[in-house]
Amino acid sequence: MASPFSDEGIVLRRRAYGDADRILVILTRDHGKLSVMAKGLRRPRARNAAGMDLLARSQLLLVPGRSMAVLAQARPIGPSPGPPDPVGLACAGVLAELVDATVEEGHPEPRVYEILAEASARIGSADADPRLWLALAAFALAAVGGYQPELRVCVACGRELENREGRFVSALGGVVQGDCQAGAAALPCSAATLRVLRRMALADERTVLRLRWNAVLKDEVEAILIAHLEHHLDRPIKAARVLVELRP
Repeated sequence: MASPFSDEGIVLRRRAYGDADRILVILTRDHGKLSVMAKGLRRPRARNAAGMDLLARSQLLLVPGRSMAVLAQARPIGPSPGPPDPVGLACAGVLAELVDATVEEGHPEPRVYEILAEASARIGSADADPRLWLALAAFALAAVGGYQPELRVCVACGRELENREGRFVSALGGVVQGDCQAGAAALPCSAATLRVLRRMALADERTVLRLRWNAVLKDEVEAILIAHLEHHLDRPIKAARVLVELRP
């Protein structure tokens, strides 16, 4: 019989199995993405339930099985999150769906795990803006995966982008300006939004967090990033629709 092993992990997806069990998809720090059987997790007062919510981070004890590992123990890491917030839950759903779709099972991704761990803690914090942390994490994940949007030159004509408004064309993976905007199926990209996205591209988190985020700026940045990610994935991010509906 294979020996149990310990690892740290973050829950990406959950589904019911049988009368009382769940199958979990978990991104672990050292073993990559794993499918895990959590027996009895749906029962009232299940022993490991506290560490198995979406984006919950736990120290895990896992037992190798024939088709998937079996959860023996989960101990939550970090402070307990506050009361569930609809916007925070939607942001957690988008981030979990993005990581789940871009990480292959069984391949350790230490940088992705680091980004996800920080973002999950921030999204669950009562004093943080979950939409802002989702945007930062999504851009960081795009950088790791090599699919950042083009923010230096116009993706239609190749000219250097100016500090002015334009349009973001997800099919081309970047911004167009001037005459290149004509007839483009695109999203608005103000000069302020372009500056913010460029700061994200530089991983200048400190400056981004100091900015005054009005509703329009936040909506534009979020819409562009989601459109870009969905084009890269070649499918919609289901949780993103919920997030859009919850916008003020």
